Amino acid sequence: MANNSVASTALVVFTSLNGYDVTAPALAINSVILVIGILTLVSNAFVLDTLVRRTSLEATDLVMCHLAVTDMLTGVLVIHTVAYNLINFQNVTECLVRLGAVFTFVGCSTWHLALLTLDRFVQIVYPYRYQDVITRKSVSIMSAVIWVCSVNVGLIPAYGWRDTPGPSEPACSLLGVLTAGYIQMGLFFTFVPLFVICVLYMKIFLVARRHSRAIAATDVTGNRNSGSMKFTKTVVLLVGAYIISFSPLALITWVYTFGGFHEMSAAAVGDYIVYASVLTFANSLVNPIIYAFKLQPVRRRLLRFLGKGDNSSNSTTNGAVQTIVTHID
Repeated sequence: MANNSVASTALVVFTSLNGYDVTAPALAINSVILVIGILTLVSNAFVLDTLVRRTSLEATDLVMCHLAVTDMLTGVLVIHTVAYNLINFQNVTECLVRLGAVFTFVGCSTWHLALLTLDRFVQIVYPYRYQDVITRKSVSIMSAVIWVCSVNVGLIPAYGWRDTPGPSEPACSLLGVLTAGYIQMGLFFTFVPLFVICVLYMKIFLVARRHSRAIAATDVTGNRNSGSMKFTKTVVLLVGAYIISFSPLALITWVYTFGGFHEMSAAAVGDYIVYASVLTFANSLVNPIIYAFKLQPVRRRLLRFLGKGDNSSNSTTNGAVQTIVTHID
């Protein structure tokens, strides 16, 4: 034990507020997380600004803008969390809001991905009703409902549904402050849209496969569907990347809240959750990378920003209403 204590002391880089020792490994991990947070904030701001600069924002554009805003706020949360990890300022309200914000942004991202999937579902399965069903007004209403629900889910601990850490426990920790019931509810709030996404995509690809030959028989419908299916593949990449990045965090948290990891302390499980959350937060950085490769407006502007020309298209929009599928290649 003495050797472990000496080794632990030797790894301490500095002592922050409340006598909290910051070790070299903790500093290294938080440095990586900080870089992820900054890149997430900057890249999503770039994507959002590019989309907003378009002459006419269609319903699909609005969904992607909301997704970019969610990812930007996730970057802000990551940066703030790093500041807390290194400074260790202890405030009950800040703790509850910060931990609840994780569920706010994770849930908001998932529900907007579900909304993006619904957009693809109507476009592919009910193409002649798309313009009537998916409108700027309907998307704005659904996005507003998502934001209100997500924010309130995140604020539930601040409303009073929380645990009080014991004398020997950290003043602010995910498993020490949030109740198992609340965590299960937060995961359920996230899993419901994931289930909806899977069901909708099963229907999308069944319909696409069934009608592929019939669609290819006509030029106009075939071209429209070709562009739509290309964008559908982009949405699949977004959803797939999200599921992969979110699964480790969800699995560890779900197993713990249902009685798993009996041999481990809450603090130890919390450390694993922190490590898994790095992958989850990194998803907000992956999304703009996918946009940069798949969305022509974003790719063109990125190439211009890097000082490289883009010869893929020299056309400009003249204010006519366009759908986002015309910008997909």
